[in-house]
Amino acid sequence: MNLVTKYLEYKKNKLISYGLALFSDSEYHDFLIECLKKYINNYIEVKYHQKFETVSDNAEVTKEVIEEEQMGMRLELLDDLSVKEIIETNEGYIRKQELINISALIAKTIIKIDTLDLTEENKEEKLDKVLKEASKEFTLRQNAKTLIVKIWREQGSTIKKILTPKENFTLNLIPYENNIKEVKIIPKIKQLNMYKKSLVERVYQEEKVTYEKIKLMLILLNQLVLEKLIKKEEIGNYIVIIPDEIWTKKQKMEELYELLEDKILKEHILLGITYNTIIASKTIQEKRKEKYKFICLQDFTHINDIPTKINNIDTSNLFDYLMVTSYKDKDFKEFENIEVTTMKGILFSKEG
Repeated sequence: MNLVTKYLEYKKNKLISYGLALFSDSEYHDFLIECLKKYINNYIEVKYHQKFETVSDNAEVTKEVIEEEQMGMRLELLDDLSVKEIIETNEGYIRKQELINISALIAKTIIKIDTLDLTEENKEEKLDKVLKEASKEFTLRQNAKTLIVKIWREQGSTIKKILTPKENFTLNLIPYENNIKEVKIIPKIKQLNMYKKSLVERVYQEEKVTYEKIKLMLILLNQLVLEKLIKKEEIGNYIVIIPDEIWTKKQKMEELYELLEDKILKEHILLGITYNTIIASKTIQEKRKEKYKFICLQDFTHINDIPTKINNIDTSNLFDYLMVTSYKDKDFKEFENIEVTTMKGILFSKEG
């Protein structure tokens, strides 16, 4: 499982903990948790994955849309309960109805808390305001604020550990247009003499090491994307170039795909692959249907009919971008005159 998915699952559990800190029902504790899970899962999926159950799939995520989705979840829970009415006691049925409605109000409060920019300095004031509003809608636990602060601090400590940079490696981000960056990994090693440096570089070219570098690169990108997600910063897009020999290793590629198996990561990470490699593999082409994004790496040095080649790449509908890795200087004007239709643009490699 990738880091973003792990974090969102962790966040769901913490938000449910907020709910249990706000309100308690010892007799129907498990049912309360069941309801909160539904509301919180809906909230997280809407906010981070734009996955809707009530509104249109093309909706923009706004406060109003989140509220509408939460209302839809409340009605769904009430509908599910009505199906079970015949097996419930009258008392149990009425109480569960009440808890579905109360847990909707609890979820509304949780969402408000989640949107607060809490610090040690402002937490008292901001939480007091939210809890005062909540107390008008349902009965708060007496020590609700104390419990919430404890959970918030634990969450902050965990996030800090997750985002702590790796000691031995760092990412080098090479900027392109449209907030796209090509990603390289740089080892943090001591100064080496020329012989040792050359040895390290040769080892880095070995296939096994190349694969581990790419894997580590994706792990560090997980960390980078998650940090921007948490800090509510623009994420941008990142190119990870994968050599042809790695693409042919099915098991290794599945491990790399797993590191990107989240809608957020798929949207922001472009996997670099040559046209011939993807055309020769139906398996890789199928990954396009799973929303993975590809950038075509193409050397134009020995291609005479550049417009036709680019048109073939463009109309294949397999790529988001084309990266020209090399070309003859005299051909540059040809690239300037070409307009792509299905791809978003043409980039020129800054390698070297």
